[in-house]
Amino acid sequence: GIAVFQYFYKAKRTDNKRFLFAFLRFLSLFLLGVLLFNPTFKQTIITNIKPNLVVAIDNSESIRYLKQDAKVRGFLKEFKKSGLSDKFQIHYYSFGNTVNELSDSIQFTASQTNIATVFSSFKELYSDTNSPTLLLTDGNQTYGQDYVLSSLTYKQPIYPVVLGDSVLKSDLKIANIQHNKYAFLNNEFPVEITVNYLGNTAIKEELSVYSGNTKIYSKNIELSNENTTVVLSFYLKARNIGRYKYRAVITPITNEENITNNTRDFSVEVIDERTNVLLISDIIHPDIGAVKKAIETNKQRKVTIQTTSDVIDYNKYQLVVLYQPTVKFKKVFQQIDVFKKNHFTITGLQTDWVFLNSVSENYKNSVVNQSQDFSGNYNAGFDLFQNEELDFSSFPPLVGFYGNVTLNSSASVLLHQQIGSVLTEAPLFCFFENNNRREAVLFGEGIWKWRAQSFVNTQNFEKFDALIGKTIQYLASNNKRERLVLDIEDEFLLGQAKLKAQYFDKNYVTDENEIISCKLIHQETKEAIEFDFLYKNNGYELDLKHLKAGVYSYEVTIQKDRLTKKGMFEILDFNIESQFINPNVTKLGQLATNSKTQLYYISKYKQLFEELRNNEKYKITQRETTTQLPLVNWKYLLGILILVLGVEWFLRKYNGLI
Repeated sequence: GIAVFQYFYKAKRTDNKRFLFAFLRFLSLFLLGVLLFNPTFKQTIITNIKPNLVVAIDNSESIRYLKQDAKVRGFLKEFKKSGLSDKFQIHYYSFGNTVNELSDSIQFTASQTNIATVFSSFKELYSDTNSPTLLLTDGNQTYGQDYVLSSLTYKQPIYPVVLGDSVLKSDLKIANIQHNKYAFLNNEFPVEITVNYLGNTAIKEELSVYSGNTKIYSKNIELSNENTTVVLSFYLKARNIGRYKYRAVITPITNEENITNNTRDFSVEVIDERTNVLLISDIIHPDIGAVKKAIETNKQRKVTIQTTSDVIDYNKYQLVVLYQPTVKFKKVFQQIDVFKKNHFTITGLQTDWVFLNSVSENYKNSVVNQSQDFSGNYNAGFDLFQNEELDFSSFPPLVGFYGNVTLNSSASVLLHQQIGSVLTEAPLFCFFENNNRREAVLFGEGIWKWRAQSFVNTQNFEKFDALIGKTIQYLASNNKRERLVLDIEDEFLLGQAKLKAQYFDKNYVTDENEIISCKLIHQETKEAIEFDFLYKNNGYELDLKHLKAGVYSYEVTIQKDRLTKKGMFEILDFNIESQFINPNVTKLGQLATNSKTQLYYISKYKQLFEELRNNEKYKITQRETTTQLPLVNWKYLLGILILVLGVEWFLRKYNGLI
């Protein structure tokens, strides 16, 4: 209307150009009105979604020992030329003990193989996607959970690609040696050696054990394709105090290709002392057996179980474990005070808290008659000793009485109570030191479940037993707390040496910025090398996995405070990754069967590529996304408006209307 009024009624011109001017004015006003009212419109975007293809490659040293490293590199070269990237979004990973993205060429340097960690790492990452997974490995796992069981929770198709020959090679090897780390002077200590054989013919060979160049044990063994394993159990005499190295040797079979696994070293430290631990309980509970086994993992420690009614000579024991004390423990607490014994108290649903509160000086617990589950939340500020990185979040909760725990000022809390998902400041596991006496308290029963879960997590009890062992070590001593604390094993497997240390300032506060140096001397070659510790995981660590086998002396020094500690350790000439000569086709086949896929040898890679290319389950899908967009977001509309106004202005100027 405005355009008609301006150019037909108001204007004096009567030529045909007024129709053009009126149209341009109408168009500009219309577009301006549209912008002011800002209507919306639908926009639909179609996106092509490729399925993921996960490629996980075994980066362990065993791949080099099996001479498969060049084949893996050739596989990757052909894989990248296969055109599968047109169909899949491809993700490359390498794994040894951990899983890492493969950003560079693969070197096959990992000293351990944990195949199970592949599935646990990918389970959440690819949970809601279509992600077939190629697993390139020899199937020989040296660390972690059973990978076939672990794969059952991974819901993606798994295609095992076998790295190794399809024809099995004959091999005779020392598979395992079980022995005590410590033996007592003039006692005999047990040794158990497991020998495995893979081959088609019957053989008869000799197993020998040497101390230096002296043969101290030998036995002939017979094996065949039906009798593939022999376990030899025998005893050796501990004649002198000190560390003694032994070597077990099985005679190689004819034309045996891998003879590195025919020899294995082990060592035993002969001692003449023992820590005696007294455990007192009036009830039967699986916690008692779990604690006893964990303590006695260290053969320098012996646990004696008694009840409150037994006659006890407290002078025989370095510390006392009290399990679920009641009023019957009154005399026990009196004797502990008389003999000034450190103690470890474990409470639970059968604990008499009225009595325990009356005798405890370090803590009180105002309980109600209601049970409660308590999970453990690790306190990163705990510094009495280094924790072995236990996964407390995976442990079942302990059970105790619900209450309000109060502690004195000397408490060091290792674990706080977690009730469901609620984190609290209440202690679950804590330590005290007063008047040259030490005490530990665990506010809940069911610790046997923790030991069992630790085994499920790592396939051994070592980390849990180490926690209990360090608790006992702390309680068994009344020595003044040290500012430099070392955690160094007597022996390591080749490629697995790691030294740990803690350092405290003069106020016994953890110092994260100190320079801690370590001088190592190889006792045979006399080669001297120096390294600095790095602060990580709430303590100092020194990774020495690159060191060669041998006995080393060490001297750990803090120059600023002139603190020094010395000792020795041994790196055994045993590389677990070099013990394999054949791939584990059986277990890899189980992966394929459980996943309803097929096992492929790396030499048959073209068949694998064809399967992935033609499998209809792995299709590119389209995702349609519809959104409501305001018209003002359409940038072309503003451009058209500016263009129309510009044309109208130019024509009016040209025709003398401006």
